[in-house]
Amino acid sequence: MTLQFFRHALGVSLLGLCLMGGLIHAAPPPKEFVPQALSDAVAEGNAAYEKKDYAIARKAYERVLKLDASNLMGLVNLGMVESALGNKAKAEETLKKAISIRLETAPAWLALGMMYMDEDRSDAALAALSQAALYDPKSSRTRNFLGVVIGRRGWIDGAQTELRRAVELDPSYTDAHYNLAVFYLQEKPPAIELARRHYFKARELGLEKDEAMEKVFKSTTPKP
Repeated sequence: MTLQFFRHALGVSLLGLCLMGGLIHAAPPPKEFVPQALSDAVAEGNAAYEKKDYAIARKAYERVLKLDASNLMGLVNLGMVESALGNKAKAEETLKKAISIRLETAPAWLALGMMYMDEDRSDAALAALSQAALYDPKSSRTRNFLGVVIGRRGWIDGAQTELRRAVELDPSYTDAHYNLAVFYLQEKPPAIELARRHYFKARELGLEKDEAMEKVFKSTTPKP
C-alpha cells in the first residue's frame, strides 16, 4: 500500500528572547549595546513574521545583527526569513554562519533540514536533521521531519521510530500522528489498526478529513 501524503508544515517557530528554552544563547554583546534595542528589534521581527510581512521582519533581524553581528538568535531568524522569501542561497549562508559560530545550534540545523526537504535535497536534509536531533534530542518537530525524510528513503521502521518519539514528546502534535499513520500503512502487510489509531487522533486534534485515508479505513473496518 502506497500513500505519499505526508504533512510537514515548513514553518519553524521563531526564536524568542528565551532562545528555545536555553538551547542556544546569543553571543555577548559589545559594551555599547543597548538591551532594549535588541528586545524591540526581536519583537518587531517576530510580529512581522507572524503576519508574513517578511520584508519588515528581515529589516528587524538585520538591526539585531548590526548591534551584534554574531548574535545566534538574529542569524537563525534572519535565515528563516530569507528562506520564506525564497532566497534559499542567502538563507543557507546565514544559517551556516550561525552553525560556524556555535556548532550545536540545533534550531539552525532544523531550519536547514526543513529547507532542504522543501528543495527535495534528501541527503542534505537527512544530514542536517540528524545533527538537529543530536543537539536537541527532545525536539518533537525535529523527530517528525527526520522521520519523514527517513521514510521517504524507504526505511519504514526508522521512520516509525522517529515519529513515535515525536508523539511521545508532544502527544498533541497533529502532523506527527498523521505521518505515523501513513508509515504504518507502508508496512507489508499494512498495520491498519495502528494507522487508524493515529489518523483519528490527528482528526481529534483538528486535522481535516483525508479522503484517501478514510477510504482505506472504511474498506478495512473491523468486524464487530
